[in-house]
Amino acid sequence: MTKVSSALNNQIPVNERQQRGTALFPLQYNFCNTENPYYDLWLHWHTEFELIHIISGTYRCFVSDHELALNQGDICIIPGKVIHGDAPEKGSAKYESAVFDIELIRLHGFSPDSFINDILMENITLQYHIPSSCKDVFSAAEYFFETIREQREGWDQIASGALIVLFGLFKKHGFYSEKKVLPARKRIRNKKFDLVLELIKKNYSSNITLEQLAESAGFSPKYFCRVFREMTGRSPVEYLNWFRINRACSLLRESNEKLSSIAQSCGFRDFSYFIKMFHRYKGMTPLKYRNMECTNTAYDAGAE
Repeated sequence: MTKVSSALNNQIPVNERQQRGTALFPLQYNFCNTENPYYDLWLHWHTEFELIHIISGTYRCFVSDHELALNQGDICIIPGKVIHGDAPEKGSAKYESAVFDIELIRLHGFSPDSFINDILMENITLQYHIPSSCKDVFSAAEYFFETIREQREGWDQIASGALIVLFGLFKKHGFYSEKKVLPARKRIRNKKFDLVLELIKKNYSSNITLEQLAESAGFSPKYFCRVFREMTGRSPVEYLNWFRINRACSLLRESNEKLSSIAQSCGFRDFSYFIKMFHRYKGMTPLKYRNMECTNTAYDAGAE
């Protein structure tokens, strides 16, 4: 069973690449507690599909350009290459997820192929949020997650079969729609947004200005701020500070560098501002964070 405590060490908000499970059974199980101070799920994407199950509480997240509020028992299905991550107010929840190669289904069953192919070809769009009131999906999801948590004899075959059942239920209940072709303008905008995230990833330690971020997308600063907030729920400056603070968290956990050196290497030239931003996003000082003993594990995003 794979936990996620190490999955957040290298926050890259675009493409997550890592081995899921094993080459023979590419599925990774994650348990997440949003109240854990080490938890933070960046906007990211990966080629694998992901299934999320809310164990308790309410979790707010972004999937594509939608903000979802997931409650106890709810399911969230995220196809490959769809950007997702925490909403600004992520809420208090415990949840579990399975990140898996869709070939697990296509290798173990024939009948779902046309449905899966339509998803992969983007001919249809899955409904991301499936409420717990859909009892058969709820039961099938609980059975699936119980199987991969306990990993008893034959669990891999059972888990594969349970995934086939779940996708069959998604189709049965019509939890999908024919995908409308994005206007060329919006497709271009999304690609430019990826360039902005990549710029932040590579240059967060430098003095990045709003004008530079806007220029990388080919937008005016005013229009860029509006589009960025629409897509992330944060202003560009808020997102940049959030990214920098999480990089600082990695260094606090993994190195003995001085706090002032960590602040500098993460793009904070003013140490007092670093302390202020750290407290804003983590609710504590960097020193307290460094001295804390991690008692739980956090979530997926993986080394994106």
